[in-house]
Amino acid sequence: MAKKILCLTMLMGLLFSCACVSAAPQVIHATGVYVMGDNDSPKIAKDAARQEAMRSAVEQAGVYVESYSRTQNMELTEDDVRMISGAVLKVTHENSVPELTGNVLKYTVNIIAEVDTDTIDLQNMMQKRQELEKLQKERDELKKQNEELLQKYEHASGREKREIGHQLENQYTLGQIFDECVALIQRGEHNAAITRLTKVIRDTSVTDSPLAYAYYLRGRAYYGLRSDDNAMLDFDSAQNTPHDDAIYPIWKCHRYRGLIYYDRQRYQEAYNELKWAWEASPKDDRELWTELQRADEMANKRQDPPPQQPPAQSGDNMEDMWKQVIGNILIDAIKGEISKEQNRGHEVYRGTPRARIPV
Repeated sequence: MAKKILCLTMLMGLLFSCACVSAAPQVIHATGVYVMGDNDSPKIAKDAARQEAMRSAVEQAGVYVESYSRTQNMELTEDDVRMISGAVLKVTHENSVPELTGNVLKYTVNIIAEVDTDTIDLQNMMQKRQELEKLQKERDELKKQNEELLQKYEHASGREKREIGHQLENQYTLGQIFDECVALIQRGEHNAAITRLTKVIRDTSVTDSPLAYAYYLRGRAYYGLRSDDNAMLDFDSAQNTPHDDAIYPIWKCHRYRGLIYYDRQRYQEAYNELKWAWEASPKDDRELWTELQRADEMANKRQDPPPQQPPAQSGDNMEDMWKQVIGNILIDAIKGEISKEQNRGHEVYRGTPRARIPV
């Protein structure tokens, strides 16, 4: 009996340990390398290497996400896997190592990240797919702009290289923060994103378009929490901060203001905001177009209400009404007869012309 209890205890311990192992986050190691050219900035080299390491980490995370989705009997597209991987990947450690080989200096960035499948709610993420896709698209666009700017930097020289380098350094520094905040919003960690973005907003060195984008992203986080009043305040602050839409899509404030107005049944204001967003957009977003058309339809319904039925009449009021109607009919009839008599001599004959009588 004692042996059976011991065996049962060992078996339960083994099962428990297996469960713990299966629940442990998947650890990912990724490396990015950037070889510096003439007059390249070490900071830019480091940031470019980090971006390469992050790309590799997201690809590795995709393998775990796809495998996990199969255990949940879900079929995900490539885009779904990439979107979820970018959202659930958490960097836990990173370091950068400059290396000089001969006359060549390169930066190597090593990243340790993890994917915790226990925190992935695929069903919930798929229900919010459209919002997650919009956020992922913003992340991809910012990364693409950095890559394009990096290519210009590599081929530039002199003053142009210094100017592009200064812009690129700023974009990399804030871009990393913004990317992490968007990932927090994707994961539903809105309060953590708000805390991080508030620090950026309070940093007096952050101005113009990056500051406007920080306000916009914090507004998005409040929007995710359904704190619409706070979201509207941040969207207003973003719009009032000097900016352009060349790098950061501040125009999207109008979209979310429009959605909030729509939820509040203020359809004309919703239409105005969504139309502004559509005009500022690349005009390739079907969802935005649908939102605009829906707001337009509701705004027009409000402007053209159905005609109201006359109130029911009874008693003396009904008798007075009929007297007035009959009186109006008699007056119109008399006026018509008088008019005919006055105009009889001026009638114009419009039938078949008569034949002339020969003289």
